Amino acid sequence: MSLRNYILLMLFTTLACLLLLLAVIYFFEPISFWAVIFFYASLFLTLLGAASLIGLFIRLIFTKDTLVFKKVTTSFRQAIWFSLLIVICLYLNRLDLFAWKNIVLLIIALALIEIFFMSYKSKHSIKI
Repeated sequence: MSLRNYILLMLFTTLACLLLLLAVIYFFEPISFWAVIFFYASLFLTLLGAASLIGLFIRLIFTKDTLVFKKVTTSFRQAIWFSLLIVICLYLNRLDLFAWKNIVLLIIALALIEIFFMSYKSKHSIKI
């Protein structure tokens, strides 16, 4: 898949998820179990697409030395962590557990996961 096709597909799916999020907010009762599940899922997917596209565009502008595939995978992976952080923060707020200690622990956990992925090298990687 070319970069142009990836960007168009990601943009289309992000807009579809945004429309789904707006539909969930408008049509569902906020006390329903399924409404809460659909809200958090559609919010996560909308944030994931938007953050992935923004991260990719920033990487395309400011980094010139790496492959486009690595830029796409890095921006998508970091968009997952960002979206997960926002959704978990909102859920903790819903449960009245939104405190700075919990947020710091969550950020440390996500940072350690990202450090693991950044330092992970495949056994079959080509050494130059």
